[in-house]
Amino acid sequence: MGFKLRHPLLAGVAGSAIIMTAVSAANQSGIYADYDYNYTKTPILSLAFRGIADGKYPWSVVDTDDEMDDMLAQSEGAYDDATIAVSESGDEIAADNSESAESDISANSVSGEDDVASVDNAEATDISANDVDESAQGENTDTEPVEEVHYEFQSVEPDYFSDAVFIGDSRTVGLSEYCEELDTRATFYSKISLTIYKVMEEAFIETEEGDKITIDEALSQNQFGKVYIMIGLNEIGTGNTEYFIKAYTDVINRIRELQPDAIIYIQSIMHVTEAKSSTDEYFNNANINERNEALSQLADNQTVFYLNMNESVDDENGNLIADLSFDDIHLKAASYDRWYTYLKDHAIVKE
Repeated sequence: MGFKLRHPLLAGVAGSAIIMTAVSAANQSGIYADYDYNYTKTPILSLAFRGIADGKYPWSVVDTDDEMDDMLAQSEGAYDDATIAVSESGDEIAADNSESAESDISANSVSGEDDVASVDNAEATDISANDVDESAQGENTDTEPVEEVHYEFQSVEPDYFSDAVFIGDSRTVGLSEYCEELDTRATFYSKISLTIYKVMEEAFIETEEGDKITIDEALSQNQFGKVYIMIGLNEIGTGNTEYFIKAYTDVINRIRELQPDAIIYIQSIMHVTEAKSSTDEYFNNANINERNEALSQLADNQTVFYLNMNESVDDENGNLIADLSFDDIHLKAASYDRWYTYLKDHAIVKE
């Protein structure tokens, strides 16, 4: 006891050496693991002194762990830690940090919203594109495009008209009366002065029982392979072309409804002679041509076809050849063969 009191410094040194030796031994495989050490040449406590010289203190183990925790926190959620720190602290430093954090948060929030919007828009775009692709694939898979058949007029034999019906006014009446080969094969629903406005309503077709029915009724009771129609001269002085075509369109649609499998032929309105055309305010070829042009637009060339039969009876100026008519309007009996020949040379044959 007297020894310690007389030499306190020595006792302190000895105690420190013991402590440093213990620290060195405890951290030999820790913070001092990268130091070369040979216990036969150097005391173990030298590790502690080398560590102090390099800035590695015994408590550096705790600091190092804290640094690792901070790094981990920053990598996993530094933004969240900063927000929590701001909300829990009330001092001035925390307030300053709060303002800075709020600025960062605002910027990040805007950026985040934009990113979310971008993702949503991108997903929506992808979904829309996928929907379109699937829809298109469905259409391609379920419905094959139908190729429209192109029909050409061709010549036929008289029996082609065995399942045909001719609808018209006095000119069609003449075709029936003076073209026996056609009349003995085809059916005629024709009447003098018949107009497009009354064609389906006027009862003039005689039945076997002696009754009279309309064309609408007759077409409801009988099916035909071809329907020929020529009407329009008597209506020249009634209404305008638009009014005329509206009525004509309704008739064609009704015929298609009643005769779904038939080929429908719209025949052009026959011209009048030059003498008639140049002297009549209404019954002239300019008016007839206007209506014929409108009639040609009704053809779809699939089920409805337009026949310009004036090609068979016109002169070089587009007027009815005078020698073919006895009154500048109607054909002579011998002239109907031109019309019939034209029909035989302009027929549609569907396989």
